[in-house]
Amino acid sequence: MQLMQSARAKTSFDTRQLTYIIYGGEKETRLREEAVARVERILGEDGKRLPYVYGEVTRTDLYHRGLHVGKSMLEDEVINDHQKFSHLDINHMLINTSPFGLHVGMFMPTIELQADAEQRAHWLPLARSGQITGTYCQTELGHGTFLRKLETVARFDPKADEFVIHSPTLTSTKYWPGGLGHSVSHAMVMARLIIHQKDYGIHAFMVQLRSFEDWKPLPGIELGDIGLKLGMNGNDNGYAIFRHVRIPRRNMMMGQAKVARDGTYTPPSEDSAKHSYSTMIYARAAIAHCVAFVLGKACTIAIRYSTVREQGNLSFGASDSTELPIMAFKSQHYRLLVLLAQAYAIAFSAKTCLKQYETLRRQQENGDNSMLPYLHIMSAGLKAYGGQLTADGSEDARRCCGGHGYSVLSGFPDIVTTQASIPVLEGENHVLYQQAARYLIKKAQLVRVGNPGMDVKDLEYLWMGYEDLAAGRDRRCLATDDQLFDPSFLLQIFRHRATRNIFECEAALRSSLESGLKPRAAWNRHMMRLIAAARHHVEYYTLESFIRNLEEIQDAGVQRVMRHVCRLYALSTIESPNSIGSSSFFEDGYISIEQIKVIHEHTNTTLEAVLPDAIGLTDAWNFSDASLASALGRKDGNVYEVLFEWTRQLPMNVRNRTTGAGVDAVAFEEHIRPSIHLMAAHSKL
Repeated sequence: MQLMQSARAKTSFDTRQLTYIIYGGEKETRLREEAVARVERILGEDGKRLPYVYGEVTRTDLYHRGLHVGKSMLEDEVINDHQKFSHLDINHMLINTSPFGLHVGMFMPTIELQADAEQRAHWLPLARSGQITGTYCQTELGHGTFLRKLETVARFDPKADEFVIHSPTLTSTKYWPGGLGHSVSHAMVMARLIIHQKDYGIHAFMVQLRSFEDWKPLPGIELGDIGLKLGMNGNDNGYAIFRHVRIPRRNMMMGQAKVARDGTYTPPSEDSAKHSYSTMIYARAAIAHCVAFVLGKACTIAIRYSTVREQGNLSFGASDSTELPIMAFKSQHYRLLVLLAQAYAIAFSAKTCLKQYETLRRQQENGDNSMLPYLHIMSAGLKAYGGQLTADGSEDARRCCGGHGYSVLSGFPDIVTTQASIPVLEGENHVLYQQAARYLIKKAQLVRVGNPGMDVKDLEYLWMGYEDLAAGRDRRCLATDDQLFDPSFLLQIFRHRATRNIFECEAALRSSLESGLKPRAAWNRHMMRLIAAARHHVEYYTLESFIRNLEEIQDAGVQRVMRHVCRLYALSTIESPNSIGSSSFFEDGYISIEQIKVIHEHTNTTLEAVLPDAIGLTDAWNFSDASLASALGRKDGNVYEVLFEWTRQLPMNVRNRTTGAGVDAVAFEEHIRPSIHLMAAHSKL
């Protein structure tokens, strides 16, 4: 605890001011703190007792606890009129860990974006008040991201003025939606609209699943839980089979496409059709925002533990037995501070994307969808990038905690296994990168032929970069040693790499097509380069967003420290072998060998600048001990006492102390005693 106090005393900035920046201001921070505190009190989580989920719990126990948590958050939102848990739960995890996560994350946004005015007036008050709860049913047993191949059908019956929802095959079973197993009353079902045998493609339909009288599935609907997953087991991810289930015609979301009483289909206008993408944009940007906090949690636990864990001293066999905190060792603080810088970088870039999404929504109200294509690919790219960094980074942070990090009481097993879902949740990462690459290649083609059409400011760098490359002005990095300390000069390096790789991919695709390859084959041939180019654009966007947010920080101390963190993100991305495609910074000779050496030295210098503020930078995330649920991540540093106390509180230990004087009677009588007797009988001794 003294080590923690000493480390915290070295903080050179006001951590509270940084907390306000992370959460959107002092008022918003306090409102969230109050909401989290209320829910934690209801749940009995105080950070002192053994967290509930670390006891001996069955699949049913975990689900019931997930219901309790989700219900408490939903009720707190309704009673206190806020939306603090719309995508980030009380533990700073994706709201999908709760059975009601998709209710606020996808179900209500779909009504808001795809229903007409009359439908919104009917359904939204019911959903917002919790009188109905819903999920979003898209993924099927045999299909997911590729929407055109979904098999569930909604066939219009003009005589009854109803749609008939049906699962025609085993693979059309809706499979994976959160809350679908046992928790929600309704589902927004994505199904193929069939009118007079004509297929009009995928549309959204409101389907009631359960009776409000006894909660039994309605006739023709089979529901169930899909069982234990790698993580998120408080959520009853489920399946649904529909056998000719009838719903009113007006249960189809008709904000864009419409079906009249006589079956006449009115397709969505080109602009209104684009509104359906808005739900996914928000979901993916929200995921990117959430994972930043999860990586921040992993870093907080590991950095706090590394601050108080003393082990070794690099004396290599000398008589000196004094031990040092492991955070002092370069191998430890390099890994953890780089991860912390990545967490802040993701947080700022996701914040930028969510702000742009709000701008898009305001513009859409006036019929302007010009930002939608770009935000579609940016939210996809950020989700892929942030999700992968968090999945990989939380595991590396766990390893930094040695043996204790392997214990469930460290909090890491829950973090690591939960984040394992993110690279495939709401779109598999490599697929999402390809969506971004397609858009970027199209823009590059326009730039090459002299028609840039850069209606999005964030892509202007492609036009300027192409002109520089064509004129030979951007073949060498001209930054001096000192300028390589400046994030704005480092941004030029990121810009050059992104521009060059995007245009090289465009040229490679064009060459393959000209040689006779079909478009599919050409794309598949260059797929890995295209994925890398999309990631390079996302990293450029991330650094640019970080710098843009830096400029808005008013507190001088916070800005100074965050400038160091921003620099560390940029430098480590350039030099780290763990940064995918990092060799592309050097492969064209843009950065010289001498500059690479300078970058290595600057990374070390920046680490030295950030290290004293490591605890302050974790405190700024504002994680309560209860939300961390980690014996290793204690804010006061009292790691060993809490770890051992929680160990004593484990149900197995409590039961055997109270009922068997320290003996597991079943284990002894049924297994250990017979084994001892058997071995004794056969012993030759």
